[in-house]
Amino acid sequence: MQDRYTGDVGDFGKFGLLRALCRQDDGPPLRLGVVWFLVPDESHNEDGKHTKYLDGSPRFRNCDPELYDELQRLLLDDFGKVVPTRRRVATIEGSNVLPAGTVFFGDPLRQDGTPLKDRVSVRTEWLARALNVTGQADVVFVDPDNGIECQSVSRAARAGPKYIFWDEVKAFAARGQTVVIYHHLSRVCSSAEQVRLLRLELSSRVPVGFTTLDVVFRRGTRRAYFVAAAASHRDALARRLSRMLTTPWATHFIRAD
Repeated sequence: MQDRYTGDVGDFGKFGLLRALCRQDDGPPLRLGVVWFLVPDESHNEDGKHTKYLDGSPRFRNCDPELYDELQRLLLDDFGKVVPTRRRVATIEGSNVLPAGTVFFGDPLRQDGTPLKDRVSVRTEWLARALNVTGQADVVFVDPDNGIECQSVSRAARAGPKYIFWDEVKAFAARGQTVVIYHHLSRVCSSAEQVRLLRLELSSRVPVGFTTLDVVFRRGTRRAYFVAAAASHRDALARRLSRMLTTPWATHFIRAD
């Protein structure tokens, strides 16, 4: 995650999904924890520019009016223009975007200036802090810039902070927490095939009894969300996700298969 992405159309989908999964008016409340995987802003591309959805479009507002109006309030000036300095994860943390009681871990995950030999230990310490902050959460959302690890990027590589690695996912799941993972889909193969392969891999990485759910958000660049649902949360999460896909959100989210 980069601060400059805050509040773009991808974030709208992300927050909508988390609100639907952790809603407090449908069965047992599930406390949310967010691990941002925050990396420094880049400037080599125009990612994060998709904010026109905040122009009052009912196509988006009808999905979740409360979320939509809150993002408008947070990010727009009196003339309806996005204020760049407000586009920070700290803005979201101090708002009503996510459910009451959500805990956030926003320590930057960066390796610039860290000797290669020390990068793994620095990251291990960072993860330990993230685990500590989110220890009382039922559902932990992890938000790496690119998504789940790939073979070409190691943990100590310069781009390592942009990925979550399987053992890090397992560290949360091993405590009985449901883990929701952001993943940016590539053009290597079809979205459906990428999701299928990652679904299978995730299922093999989490403890017995977990159920893997997934959905793809198709506005802006396509991104997948994988839900490794703990047994105690499975029924509620499956029901809430299915219900979400019968609402106006269904024009923006699809099942990959």
